[in-house]
Amino acid sequence: MARPPAETIISTNVSDFDSIDIMTASGLWAVLYKDQPISFRTRRWTAQGEIRKYIKTVFPSPAPAKNLAKKLNAKFITTDFSVKKIL
Repeated sequence: MARPPAETIISTNVSDFDSIDIMTASGLWAVLYKDQPISFRTRRWTAQGEIRKYIKTVFPSPAPAKNLAKKLNAKFITTDFSVKKIL
């Protein structure tokens, strides 16, 4: 089943090939750890040193939040990561 299309609120052309659309969202879903908000980063070491990447934990649709919580629960062998609609 396809997701219903979001309504475009405002749109602009940045260049001949790029445009930006601001669209409605039905809410915000956050990934929580033991019912507390979290920040999430990955670290990778290379010849140039440590590279940190911060991963978002709040999403405008529930599917990516649920997928992230499922992956984190599997990686940390727990069931403490959950998803909650916050707006």
